[in-house]
Amino acid sequence: MNEPDPIKSFFDFISHWNFTGIQSTLFLFLLGTYVLGSIKLYLKSINKTEFIKKTVVGLFGFFILGLALVGPLDVFSGELFSAHMAQHIFVAIIGAPILMASNPMATMMWSLPKYFRYGISITLTKKGFVKKILVVFANPKIALPVFVVTLWGWHIPEAYNASLVNDYIHLIMHISLAVTGIFFWWPIIGSAPIRTPLSYPQKLVYLLLVVTPTAALAAVITLSDHVIYTGYIGSPKHFGLSVLEDQRIGGLLMWLPGNFIYLSTMTIIFFKWFSNEEKKF
Repeated sequence: MNEPDPIKSFFDFISHWNFTGIQSTLFLFLLGTYVLGSIKLYLKSINKTEFIKKTVVGLFGFFILGLALVGPLDVFSGELFSAHMAQHIFVAIIGAPILMASNPMATMMWSLPKYFRYGISITLTKKGFVKKILVVFANPKIALPVFVVTLWGWHIPEAYNASLVNDYIHLIMHISLAVTGIFFWWPIIGSAPIRTPLSYPQKLVYLLLVVTPTAALAAVITLSDHVIYTGYIGSPKHFGLSVLEDQRIGGLLMWLPGNFIYLSTMTIIFFKWFSNEEKKF
């Protein structure tokens, strides 16, 4: 069997999409529930302008996730380490908080028949078991270390290489990064049904605590003088990159754009805090 030709241009890269497989099916199902729920809620909403704004935010979040999960980042994640790193950034660091900002849980529930919706809503009340589970995992003291451990754990060479050769392990990797990413951002965004207990200063510290371990992981990958993830050895030289060059680019993506998201969020929170304090005087 002939080896696939290396891609040389951005157009070649962006034109590859994959809508088959469990991951794509799951993504399309969730997108479908969000769209259907949005249509139902739109027909019932009083302030349609605000609802449309919130829905656009949610759809943009799904678009980011789509690029990562069914788009070129996923298609080439098994051949380009840099594409795989960009995929993880899009899922856990960009897509998750944008989607959370649209309060998607309530919207997606409205896609269900009334009796299912009622049954689920009971589990989300104060004494409901789902609400209790969400409260535990969205607790900042749990969400932060679980997210960091998940991120580091999947970058252990043996675990990472296993995800390249086994589709089910690859799927588990993405689900775990997406779920822990959502819980990590929950204390910052405070989507229903859980409101964040963190003050503005606490949010700044919370985000600062994630910068160091992610930067350390990125530094290890970027500054390595040998190929860490040997599963990429023998892959086509897309964009003319060697495996080591591709690995360093992937590390830089985690180091710079990845941490830029955290630092940008900290800046926004700081100015919100400052503005809030000014109003007191």
